[in-house]
Amino acid sequence: MSKSAVGKKLVSLAWVVGVLLLIGCFPRTCLVFLLLVVVCGVYDFLRNGLYDRDTFKKYFIGNGRNTWVLAPFNTLLDLLSSRNQHVYTLHDLPPAWRQDLQQVIDDAMARKDEIIGYLDERMAEKKRGMLFFQWYGRPIETTLDIPQLRKKLPFVKTIGVSVFNENRSTSFHFGPLRMMFRVLYNMAPAPHHEGVYIQVGKHKHYWHDDPLFIFDDTLMHASFNKNDAKRYCLFIDIVRPTMLPSVLNAVIAGFAGLVFTLRRVFYKNWKLIQ
Repeated sequence: MSKSAVGKKLVSLAWVVGVLLLIGCFPRTCLVFLLLVVVCGVYDFLRNGLYDRDTFKKYFIGNGRNTWVLAPFNTLLDLLSSRNQHVYTLHDLPPAWRQDLQQVIDDAMARKDEIIGYLDERMAEKKRGMLFFQWYGRPIETTLDIPQLRKKLPFVKTIGVSVFNENRSTSFHFGPLRMMFRVLYNMAPAPHHEGVYIQVGKHKHYWHDDPLFIFDDTLMHASFNKNDAKRYCLFIDIVRPTMLPSVLNAVIAGFAGLVFTLRRVFYKNWKLIQ
């Protein structure tokens, strides 16, 4: 067994032991919370549309366990927001959301060649790289100075560019929180290749069909670049359409304040490019 596999098993074991210790110390409070987590977790798991053993393990004891623990919070967001379609087109978003998103895409594509050249110089043999201009509404200083991509917008909170080297993919994983939806926009013309796509639940999106893809990233998903060319995507988080946008913006700002300095933990499998 490889060191990485052993490490993952130890993390899973530590997580289970930690939960059991917490239950032992605060049995009544934990029992109520546990029941809530189980009920909401089952609902959350079923949303993926995949009911096989592997998906079950990934969600409840694998890399989806944080999403499971946060299932009550995510379920509350579902209740406070517009119906969750899982996968979206641009026209599914309200006009103000579309306007912010289109502005970011236009600003980035106007500097496309500069961004791609900058990433190519710094990628070397790394599997995957990420360049952030802002994260959860907070601007990030980069050597590549594009002020338009650090400008605050009401509904766009994260702006970056992800790059996959040749023949690189991610494993299936779950985003932890449903405060925002993930938007990816393929910056370079995608080859007509069946191995270059993103899969969300049962849904496969091929980049040669449409450069834009919007989805709920708390669903199990993975990106694939089984091709002899790099793949460059705008990486955007947009506030999910809701009846209470000011409340959701406040929650996002609070979360950013708590974890901004720990953002590298969220992207530990990526080369973060400054």
